[in-house]
Amino acid sequence: MNTMRLADLTPGASAIVTAISGASRIASRLMEMGFVPGAAVQVLRRAPFGGPIQYRVHGVSISMRIAEAACISVTDIAAWSEAHPGAPVGGLQVTAT
Repeated sequence: MNTMRLADLTPGASAIVTAISGASRIASRLMEMGFVPGAAVQVLRRAPFGGPIQYRVHGVSISMRIAEAACISVTDIAAWSEAHPGAPVGGLQVTAT
């Protein structure tokens, strides 16, 4: 699977969380907000001039700094579905096409 940082995605993109890195306090807080491995995340919008980025995870809209979003590793939904056939994604059952 090709992994990237959540902070690098553009608005409208969706991905699956694969890992959380960084200081344990930050990682714990991100997981408490719903950014756990296997969670589907959508990028809603980016603030100008390097401001916060707004995401949707588990149906909740959350804004965070780029530095925090950079601690979250994600992969493309299609690639994740191929590696985990039949696994639910964001509450939906994914089938290979």
